[in-house]
Amino acid sequence: MAIQPAICNQCGGKINVDDVDLNGFCECEFCKTPHKVIDVITIDGLPTVKSLIMTASMHIDDGNVEKAVSTYKEVLKIKPNCHEAWWGLYLCNRYFDIYYNYTDKYGNSGIYTKAAIMESTLQKYAFRAIEYAPSPDKEHYQSQIQSEIDYINSVRNGSMDTGKKSGCYIATAVYGSYNCPEVFALRRYRDDYLAKRAWGKAFIRVYYAISPTLAKCIKPDSALGKKIRSYLDKKVETLSL
Repeated sequence: MAIQPAICNQCGGKINVDDVDLNGFCECEFCKTPHKVIDVITIDGLPTVKSLIMTASMHIDDGNVEKAVSTYKEVLKIKPNCHEAWWGLYLCNRYFDIYYNYTDKYGNSGIYTKAAIMESTLQKYAFRAIEYAPSPDKEHYQSQIQSEIDYINSVRNGSMDTGKKSGCYIATAVYGSYNCPEVFALRRYRDDYLAKRAWGKAFIRVYYAISPTLAKCIKPDSALGKKIRSYLDKKVETLSL
């Protein structure tokens, strides 16, 4: 992209006018002196980061979230560390998550699927926005996602009141922890898949009738524990595909 040369009046260094922030400032590459270029909306007819961010915001106001996503992605091609674009993508994808009622591509839903989808969206977009944002924006972003983080943690540690038996006795005994990723995946499989099928409900009833007693006989480092763990590892692997 052709860019009109700009020279810093402090040190004579080059100014990167293609890296304009939302307040219309860019920095000298050498002395880091800020220069206001808010009136520069295009460079050789091409949009800057500022104008694209404004366009994406207008798309959101118009209810065209898909166009907003496309525009934010254009911003990231120009400025990969633009926290405003990452945050915009987070808001757009959160909108889609809510719209589809936190249902995954396999049609699964429920609190464990919801927590997993929330976590994925946070990791892909919100956490990157926080990583690149200056302190005031970083604190604002963090406060906006705290309720989702609290929800994810409450599901993971079993404190969420689901109205269901939440124990996973044998898996917990085998892995030695109720909160490890494997046990979390198996609980999710139970609630989002088995509990929605007649045969799955029957299996759950039988499991809860016998598993508390069996779990007392299983130690993580025992031969039986290792054999069951090997089987469960393969099951968890298929669930993640």
